[in-house]
Amino acid sequence: MSKEAYSANNYLEHVTEFISFLSTNELKLEEILSHMVLVVLSPLNAEAMFMCQLNNENQIERVGAWGMPQEMFRAQGNLFHLNDRYPATDALRYRRTTWVNTLPDWGDDYPLLNNLPYTTGAKSFICFPIEKAGTPVATLGVFSRDEILPNVEIEAFLKAVGSVFSMYMFRQDSRTDRVLNVQREQLSLNLESTDTELSERQQIILRLISENRTNLVIGELLGYSESTIRQETIKIFAKLGCAGRQEAKLLYKEQLAKTKEQ
Repeated sequence: MSKEAYSANNYLEHVTEFISFLSTNELKLEEILSHMVLVVLSPLNAEAMFMCQLNNENQIERVGAWGMPQEMFRAQGNLFHLNDRYPATDALRYRRTTWVNTLPDWGDDYPLLNNLPYTTGAKSFICFPIEKAGTPVATLGVFSRDEILPNVEIEAFLKAVGSVFSMYMFRQDSRTDRVLNVQREQLSLNLESTDTELSERQQIILRLISENRTNLVIGELLGYSESTIRQETIKIFAKLGCAGRQEAKLLYKEQLAKTKEQ
């Protein structure tokens, strides 16, 4: 069946199969990526893919791949700064799917990749963000042998695949975050008055602080300037009555543990 003939129900069948595959196995990342290429993303005629993840140094690190030529890794390396212009950095910074369907020419948008050796015949590259508790923290990039134009149904399909992948990769954190969302009233950190309660944005920033993320990284993820995040952290520390990031992190962890016990 050609990709043009695929309907929403056909894509849903592949998502359902992916859920079943992940639910019955304890898998390594490379095993998941290979299954995604060979089975889940077969409607896109996928031939290779990789995963990048944001680290605490404001860098994107390639953490796994399947079907990728080794010469690409040697030429490009495994670390990229979030401010560099790549499909993966765009997908994270702007929380959107990025498309290139002119391979081996990466076009004017990604000149850093135009000398990259990729000789397997791929015509398209699609990169989409992976979110953890509503925050983009990783990307999946897939190479296709077809020329694939931006398409609403394909983008919805990739978003569903990404959500399933995220739930598996970050399942412990996902369970924790669901508890936090359901019990939001308990997430005010037991502060007594509304003047000292954390706003929803401040709660998100506090969670990211607890993950050892810098103000710059938090700003990039949430779409605010570093200065705005710095001002918010000062307000958070004042509301919590703590001296800095480490103490705020400990308070968050303590409250998280109490919430999980309830």
